[in-house]
Amino acid sequence: MRCGRAFLFILFIFTGLTQAQGTPTSMTRPDAPPLATRGNYAVGVQTLELTDTARSRTFIVEVWYPASSDETILYNTVIGQTPVSIPGQALRDENPLIGSFPLIIGSHGQPGTRFQLAYLSEHLASLGFVVASIDHRGSTYQDLSQQDYVSSIVYRPQDILFALDEIPKMISSADNSKVGLMGYSYGGYSVINAAGAGLDGKALSDYCLTATDKGPCFVLPFFASLEEVRGIENIKSDPRIKAVFALAPYGQPWLGKTSLSNLKVPLFIAVGENDDIATYARDASQFFQNAGSEHKYLLTLSAAQHNPFVECPLDVYSNWTDFERCSEPVWSHQRAHDITKHFASSFFGKFLQNDESAGEFLSENLTGFKPRTTVGVKLEVGE
Repeated sequence: MRCGRAFLFILFIFTGLTQAQGTPTSMTRPDAPPLATRGNYAVGVQTLELTDTARSRTFIVEVWYPASSDETILYNTVIGQTPVSIPGQALRDENPLIGSFPLIIGSHGQPGTRFQLAYLSEHLASLGFVVASIDHRGSTYQDLSQQDYVSSIVYRPQDILFALDEIPKMISSADNSKVGLMGYSYGGYSVINAAGAGLDGKALSDYCLTATDKGPCFVLPFFASLEEVRGIENIKSDPRIKAVFALAPYGQPWLGKTSLSNLKVPLFIAVGENDDIATYARDASQFFQNAGSEHKYLLTLSAAQHNPFVECPLDVYSNWTDFERCSEPVWSHQRAHDITKHFASSFFGKFLQNDESAGEFLSENLTGFKPRTTVGVKLEVGE
């Protein structure tokens, strides 16, 4: 009898793990804020290859979009050296719905994968956006090199701007007159630079003279050549870019106060209070405080570190090194993802779809959150 009970217990645990790994990203927790609920559109997904002949550069883009039907799906990718399968709800190569939907371009971390924010990309597509997530060549788990840590500072924003022009040629429903950008970590810097905040060598030099946190200073010897391409004096904002959503953005000292004051589009920054990579004091708070945006927001998750916003499937649990690349010691990923979906939906709904009812959730009093579910969540609204 004891053996039978033990067997049933083990079976229960195994079944629970299997179900957890196969849970579609459309599911939310009972304590999720309102806009975390999946939208009314079914979702299609395609893998595209883009080639920028001017730069002799080819890269892969995953695109999610409103469609007429969808189904459960697994996105096969890697985290570190571990092959992983991320569950989702989208139909591969389904035809896009006829219509026009705002375009959102996504940029992953360093290193990373175009599926790093798959849950968020899918969710936004279900609400009426076309979401294109880039695999930045030289910045993925498979191909990152030391040289790429430097060169990616300019080629990532170039990838984003190239994709902005090319995606509507391949996905007919993508409207690139209304564009949002979203990025994580290095991708957070990338989307802010792509939106018009240029590199500033003087700001970086001044920072590195006195800073105790020298992380971004590794690029100082090469910075002049980077400025020639994406510097404060020689880049212009693209008027089609209407909003920027940056998760745990890295590299604020590369831009500095003057450059960020030139950023005028609505900006949403989300960060873990205890982020030890893209630190709160050096990066997120400075992006928020110094941005010239009329509408800007700072979401802080108390006690969170760098990874609450990314996919972290069970496949990595057997590999400590790769588990550490996406794990979060305090926050449940599902809880953090629900909050991220909610605010991304509100932010892009307001500034890309002109939906004022969605914008009502961009409130410091955390409008819509259920009682006792605001613990550890803080939203600041800038003027």
